[in-house]
Amino acid sequence: MIETLQTKKKLIIGVTAGILVIGGVGYYYTAQHNVPAAADHTGHQANAPVMAMGDTVTLDAKARQLAGVQTAQAFVKPLTKETKTTGKIAMNENGRTYITSRVEGRIDQLYVTAEGETIAPGQAIAAVYSPTYIAAQEEYLLAMENVQKLKNASKDIVQINNRLLEAARRKLQLLHVPDNEITHLEHTRQPKDHMTIYAQFGGTVLEKQVLAGTFLMPGDKMYSLSDLSTVWLYVDIYEKDIAGIKPGQQVVVTSGAYPGETFNGQVTFINPILDDATRTVKVRVEMANPGGKLKPNMFVNAMIQIPLGDSLLIPESSILDTGSRQIVFVAQSEDTFVRRDVVIGQYADGYVQILSGLQPGETVVTAAAFLIDSQTKLGSFGSHAGHGGGGDGKGAAASAPAAGSAAPVQAPAIPGAPADSGQHSGHSGH
Repeated sequence: MIETLQTKKKLIIGVTAGILVIGGVGYYYTAQHNVPAAADHTGHQANAPVMAMGDTVTLDAKARQLAGVQTAQAFVKPLTKETKTTGKIAMNENGRTYITSRVEGRIDQLYVTAEGETIAPGQAIAAVYSPTYIAAQEEYLLAMENVQKLKNASKDIVQINNRLLEAARRKLQLLHVPDNEITHLEHTRQPKDHMTIYAQFGGTVLEKQVLAGTFLMPGDKMYSLSDLSTVWLYVDIYEKDIAGIKPGQQVVVTSGAYPGETFNGQVTFINPILDDATRTVKVRVEMANPGGKLKPNMFVNAMIQIPLGDSLLIPESSILDTGSRQIVFVAQSEDTFVRRDVVIGQYADGYVQILSGLQPGETVVTAAAFLIDSQTKLGSFGSHAGHGGGGDGKGAAASAPAAGSAAPVQAPAIPGAPADSGQHSGHSGH
């Protein structure tokens, strides 16, 4: 698609240049038809509107006006390139967790029943009938009784009973029984039939993996959660732009779902592998998600600002890109322009970086550069214009105009046009 657009652009510029050249020929022929043209000693017409010699083209004021020649100076300033792309919101994998069971038992009641609900850390999520939990409570109560009954026994027995009590308490803690429930057990001395399971982590429920009546074993998954307070954004960066992308760069994101609202993120990871099919690299952006507005799988637009530092710049329109070379025309004077090869860098804000080939303050052509370039090529075809034909005898007829008649005007040569021997009659035939 890009190659097709470039081909169409070159075709349009070529047609425009042809029209301007032909128009210039007609204009100067009309304007000078009745004015005798002075010829120098070689037979060439003096003060031709367009003259080309090698890479140098000279245009008089009328020709510059007709062609619409414009110029600008090369200058240095800090440049920032904006890379715009699209991306897809994804879950923050660092915030994904599972809530698992620490006891075996039967789920008699679920307090969180639907996917998409939010669970806070420490929230009660299920009531489980667990013989393991009941036995652990009874073991703790028995250890408490032994400590009280044998508090006047020998020092060794008291130490053993205290260690047994501490071990029983530690067992309840490993089953994730809160300290306030252990304290309640110490006061009531009545073990509970059901254990309340509390969430170890918080987040949004992505998947509920149990139902009431399910028998659990230690380590079984109950809920899959994701913390959506932060999300990831994956964007595709073309290989021509990847050199400017670095971790820590700021990214501005917009979404069609929230017109006029922007979200900010930061580049956190650049995939080391290029996608061979799309010729892009995946870049991950981490973003805050206030209010949960950014939903996973949502498509958004992203803009990354790439600082390019101080750069020598000229307008984009100054560059003639042949595919293998980049050319500009440098103004040596008001009417003289010289073709020069340059090495370019990045395009941004209507300007292009010049890496070599130009110096700050030099003046380049910004409009009609293609027309001027065409004259350097026309010059090679018309380099013998003004010389008489070899032996056809027609050149002498035009060497001196009749009295009262106008001298013929030397017009710029046009590639592909049939040669007119009368236009090569600046010298008489030999």
